[in-house]
Amino acid sequence: MAIEKKTCFSAICGENGFIVYDTESKDCVIIDPGFTWQNFDRFINEKGLKAPLAALLTHGHADHVGGLNKLRELFPDMKVVIGELDAGRLMNPELNFSSHFGFSLTFGEADLLLREKKQRLEFGTLLFDAYFTPGHAAGHYIFALPQTNPLVVFTGDLIFEGSVGRTDFYDGDMDALVDSISNTIYCFPDDTVLLSGHGDSTSVGVERRTNPFVRKV
Repeated sequence: MAIEKKTCFSAICGENGFIVYDTESKDCVIIDPGFTWQNFDRFINEKGLKAPLAALLTHGHADHVGGLNKLRELFPDMKVVIGELDAGRLMNPELNFSSHFGFSLTFGEADLLLREKKQRLEFGTLLFDAYFTPGHAAGHYIFALPQTNPLVVFTGDLIFEGSVGRTDFYDGDMDALVDSISNTIYCFPDDTVLLSGHGDSTSVGVERRTNPFVRKV
């Protein structure tokens, strides 16, 4: 088994989506499908991967789910997974902010709602640990790959290289965001790779020592 990952960048909003796949079984899972859904479809076909088993959503803002409708058309058996407290965004253009971009989108109901502080997910040969990390959004989750060494974590809009997610939205909470970073992200090993929803990758050790918004010695 060899677990690999591919960044699928969407120029609209500069968002990073990802495909996680097993090179042997050809199982794959999508994380945060941005508006440029073609990048996901193209890579899946190029690598000869099976249809995605799931789309894991760190949260329900439009820039992170914009390609979901088209991907659901292409892969009707793909399961959509999101935190319970963010599920309503998929049905509401105001809450998912697509109306702020000048159009109103809804994305249908999710297939699985995350409710636990930590929850193990299994899709074919792929394992994920979902961690509840509110702050940027009330129902925000991050997804760790326990089969990788060093550990890889998809952080959505919780933390970025040298920055953190916005908390000035209606359900943003800076105190909750600091707590999520301090007591979840910074509890991973220092060599943990952090793949964010925007910008470049970073590591727990770098951010713990140097992030200007949340440091933990």
